[in-house]
Amino acid sequence: MLVSLIHRQHLDLRELFARHQEALLQAGFDEASYWLDHFISTQRSHMQIEENYLFPMFAKLEHQSKWDVSLYEKEHKKINKLMQDTKQDLQWLIEQELADSDLRRNIIALLDKQKTLKGLNEHHEEREEDAMLKELEQQLDERALKVLTTDIKFDWAEVMGAVKDAQI
Repeated sequence: MLVSLIHRQHLDLRELFARHQEALLQAGFDEASYWLDHFISTQRSHMQIEENYLFPMFAKLEHQSKWDVSLYEKEHKKINKLMQDTKQDLQWLIEQELADSDLRRNIIALLDKQKTLKGLNEHHEEREEDAMLKELEQQLDERALKVLTTDIKFDWAEVMGAVKDAQI
């Protein structure tokens, strides 16, 4: 229940980032910036949902996994830093006004650099889904789990509604 709910959010985030990278690949910098901005704001909202709802409950559990809430918090800080770096790198590329081979090579370099952000996100998502969320599902009573999932669904619907309203 909780794992599938958060997994859906992770898929939504991956889709936003993929749209950014598709536009970047085609040198559509306005569209790439647009999708990157939406990815960043949506990723931050997702992390806020986790920090507000999941982390406090997870911190109270007796952990079966080797990761405690501090790992997830550190990863959120690193993800924020990498997103900011990605935004700055894209802005730098736009300002260069490159053409032809130089433009293509710089786009490739930027896509390569973005692998760090994608990789961290993927590992972070796996740890959440395989450890934290499963432990929450196993240890919370049915009522607490239902309240938690309802609150998260409501917040995420607002976040994704804003993204859908803004799409080009």
